[in-house]
Amino acid sequence: MPAFSASAPGKTILFGEHAVVYGYPAIAVPLTNISMKIIVQPLFDNEKIHIVNVNLGENLFIEELEVENIYSYALETIMQSLKLNRLPSMQLTISSTIPVAAGLGSSAAFAVAITRAISGFLGFKLKAEELNQIAYAIEKKQHGTPSGIDNAVVCYQKPIYFKKNLPPFFLKLGKPLTLVLANSGIDSLTKEVVIDIKKKHDHDPLFIDHQFARIGNITDEAKICLEVGNLQGIGKLMLENHRCLKKMGLSLELLDDLVNAAIEAGAYGAKLCGGGRGGNVVALVPPDKSQAVLRAMLEAGAASCMVSLIKC
Repeated sequence: MPAFSASAPGKTILFGEHAVVYGYPAIAVPLTNISMKIIVQPLFDNEKIHIVNVNLGENLFIEELEVENIYSYALETIMQSLKLNRLPSMQLTISSTIPVAAGLGSSAAFAVAITRAISGFLGFKLKAEELNQIAYAIEKKQHGTPSGIDNAVVCYQKPIYFKKNLPPFFLKLGKPLTLVLANSGIDSLTKEVVIDIKKKHDHDPLFIDHQFARIGNITDEAKICLEVGNLQGIGKLMLENHRCLKKMGLSLELLDDLVNAAIEAGAYGAKLCGGGRGGNVVALVPPDKSQAVLRAMLEAGAASCMVSLIKC
C-alpha cells in the first residue's frame, strides 16, 4: 500500500458554547489556516502500529499502550466502524498547527484526520456523513458528552448552524468574516469544564437554563445576521453571548481584558470561544483593523494571536 496523508482544519464556535450540549443551537466556522496532518505509511518489518506525534515528541507503539489511550481507542473505533478484524502494520506521523486545550478544535481535527487518513490508506472512500459519525464516536472518548458540533464543522469544513442530534445546516454567509483569535496561554480542558457546568445545572437549573435559553435566542438572531452580512449586529450578539458565559463562571479576568481590548481597538464584537476558563477569545473585526486589534490583544496579555478569514 502506498503512503496516504490527510488533514483537518481547526474551528471556532461563534455562538452557543455549552448551551449546544443541552439541545440549544450553536454556530461554528472552520479555521482553515490551522490544521492537523496525519501521514500513514506501511511497515514491512514487523506487525506493529507505530505512532509518531511530532508536536508532542511521542514515539509509541500501539501494542504498548493502555486500551483507554486515545490512540488505541481511535484505532479500535475506526477498525470496528470499517468492520475489520485487524489493522495492518503501519506508521502514523502526526503534526499540527492547532493549539491544544485552547478551544480551537484540536481533538476534533485529530478524530477527523485519523479517520480520513486510515480509511484512505486502506482504500475506503467514506462519505462525509460516515466520516463524521466515526469522528463523533472518537470525540466521545475525549469529551464525554460532546454535542457533535466540533467534529461536524471540522469534517464538512463549512460554517454550520447546529443542533444536537440533527444534521448540520450549512450557512451561506452574506459577507466574509475577518476573525482575530487571541490565545490566552491558559490551557482549558473542555471535558472538565462541561462536567462542572453540569454540576452547576444540577444545583441551580433555573439560572443555568435561563442563560442557555438566552444564548439560544442570541444564536438564532446571529444566524440571520450572518446570512445577510450584518457584521455590526453579529458583533453585538457576540458580546451578549460572552456576558452569558461570564455569568456562568466561564470567563476569566484575562479573557475579559482581551474582549475589551479588541472592542477598544475597533472590533465589531468579541467573546471567549470553546470551553472557557482559558483558551481563546475570538474577535470579529473590519479587515482594515485586523492588525490593530491583534496588537491590542497582545498588549492586553494574549500569548499569541492570529487572523483568520472565513469566506462566503
